[in-house]
Amino acid sequence: SIKQGNMLSRAISLQQPEKGRQSCYYDKHAQDVKLSEITSNSENATVIRKLRTNDLKEKQLIIKDDDRFELNDYISINQDDDLGWLGYFIGKSEYLQRLAINYLPDGEEGHAFAEGIAHNQSLRNIDINNLSNYGFTSVMRALRSLSQLEGLTIWPHENVDPDGWSELGTLLESGVCKLEHLHLSGNTYIGNAGMGVLSNGLRGIGSSF
Repeated sequence: SIKQGNMLSRAISLQQPEKGRQSCYYDKHAQDVKLSEITSNSENATVIRKLRTNDLKEKQLIIKDDDRFELNDYISINQDDDLGWLGYFIGKSEYLQRLAINYLPDGEEGHAFAEGIAHNQSLRNIDINNLSNYGFTSVMRALRSLSQLEGLTIWPHENVDPDGWSELGTLLESGVCKLEHLHLSGNTYIGNAGMGVLSNGLRGIGSSF
């Protein structure tokens, strides 16, 4: 699996999306939306443009909240970026194969992002790193629509409660994702309750690994 700090990068921030947007709104404006109005800087706009034209050379993308240098494309999030649009363009991408989510805000922004990525049909691997319970839950629910997903790496999470881990258990138990790889190393905060719901999910997938 991709290691932290070795994935695609560029930069995006986070503007609260208008409430009540439907997918038809994004479809209608996807080709004419001004990228300068939905991103915080030119680097982020470049990444969105690459997503829109399916031109991410490495077919990977990192989402984070800092500007530390990365060798490849990334998006660094703050209050000036529209995560609804980011999620939409990830969801529409036909070539993006790996997504690393190292940061996701709570509230409407994170929810809109998760709703967008749930429509993706090309992602094969997803890495998530130390999200909040809300962010973790939103991503797990979105993954229920990604039947093509092969690998899921969950780096250490300190803020996920048993209800959050139960969303992962539900995802595994549903059998929607035929995962070939599941990495949970370093998650010492799962606790007994979290382990209980996870074990039920793992029993549900049986021999799919």
